[in-house]
Amino acid sequence: MARRADARGGGGGGGGKFMSRMVTGQKPIHVRPPRPEKERVDMVPRDVVERCIVALFEKRGSTREAAMEDLVGALEGHVSAREVSCKYTTIVSRCVFSLKKGSVREARLAYRAIGILALTLGGGGDDTAGAKDVLAEAFPFLAKTVEASHDMAKVLAAIDGLAVATFAGEDGDDEIERSMDAIWGGVIDPSSAGPGGSRLAAGDARKTTPEALAAAVSAWAFLLTVVHDRYEAEEGESCKDKIALLAKLLDDHDDRGVRVAAGEAIAACVELKLAHDTPPEDMEALNATVSYLATEPSGKGAGDKRRHAGQKDIFRQIEIFLDDGEAPTKSVRTSSSRQSVLKVTTWTKLLQLNFLTRYLGNGFHSHLQHNPLFGETFEVDGDEVEGLPAARKMMSRKQREKKRTLERRRCREAVWKEKNKFGLPEEEPESGTTALMLLPALACCHHMLPPVHRQPHLLPPTAPATASHMLPPVQQPILLLEY
Repeated sequence: MARRADARGGGGGGGGKFMSRMVTGQKPIHVRPPRPEKERVDMVPRDVVERCIVALFEKRGSTREAAMEDLVGALEGHVSAREVSCKYTTIVSRCVFSLKKGSVREARLAYRAIGILALTLGGGGDDTAGAKDVLAEAFPFLAKTVEASHDMAKVLAAIDGLAVATFAGEDGDDEIERSMDAIWGGVIDPSSAGPGGSRLAAGDARKTTPEALAAAVSAWAFLLTVVHDRYEAEEGESCKDKIALLAKLLDDHDDRGVRVAAGEAIAACVELKLAHDTPPEDMEALNATVSYLATEPSGKGAGDKRRHAGQKDIFRQIEIFLDDGEAPTKSVRTSSSRQSVLKVTTWTKLLQLNFLTRYLGNGFHSHLQHNPLFGETFEVDGDEVEGLPAARKMMSRKQREKKRTLERRRCREAVWKEKNKFGLPEEEPESGTTALMLLPALACCHHMLPPVHRQPHLLPPTAPATASHMLPPVQQPILLLEY
């Protein structure tokens, strides 16, 4: 399927203090059941989704908001796709109702529920069609909020919901690029949409916050890596104009979150060979900016120092990549047993991993372990017994220990034979050889000593010979000399 050379888009999400913490790198507020993370999947009641759906039909806003909060918490803990495969249409319709009639918090939760629901259904098999339906039903509302809403809290939440729903439910490059266009033209560069492409009324303008801009750039880069996940860019395909605007954000913007998101997006464009036609002088200026940000003096305040240290670390990695082509690596343990490891070695996969980790928060490991979509997206290396029942795992470990014990025993025997090969019994001579019989060999080394003459009166009395003490005569071994 042919793709437009000027693919655009973006992503992010959140609202108010909630999303400010998400973009700045702090842990976002995620709704979840009051249970330990590692027990959440098993402890979530099977009827929690049904109870939430029933409560979402209530007229009282506080009741719907609490039900939406419980639904998001269950979905974060990864409810099985089977449990929602026949309910997702109702869930999406109630989420749309909350977007239209609910409070700002209820709307933010509804955007989040749409995104995680699409992730839950997007893991392959028969349930994949559900993720496509979720995207098709929710896209008009998500895109309208991203492009035209003046409430930055809703815009942040809609950006993340649109990016994740597109990732899970896309049915081709055109749908991904459609979402990228909505985010790029709606938040990152509204002037690129043109008079007919913007949903804002004539003369109407909105003030985009740094948090919304950073989230949009991050999500746009995330979707860019998704559209190029399985193939390289076509010949002549370029993001020249996009890179120029992202480089301008590095130079002019004061917010560290915006600069970090722009730097990572530029690194992804370079890795995907979408910067091949950027003028050399522009790339030199870009390299100089990256080098400065990698060594920029710190600002004031403890919080700023922490963010500054993170910025320097990221831009050092970007500088190394632009100079030597060496991408950073990151490893994540996928379970408490520490037997499986997810490892990424490219900017493309690193951006995907960071975006999904930030979006899911504490629910990331639950989805990583139980959601097949994550297995399709990332490669996980681990023990062959990972995922087996506890009894079978124990049996497998015992079998492997027994195998290692036998192998060590064989190694010890081989080493002993090598060291004592001259003291081992010799093999029988071949049938064609002639042997010369010599003197009988002595039984053991102590017979080599001279005989001792003992006095008869000092010897102990001889025991009477009986049949039970009669032993067969010992035949002395005979040395054979081959010639």
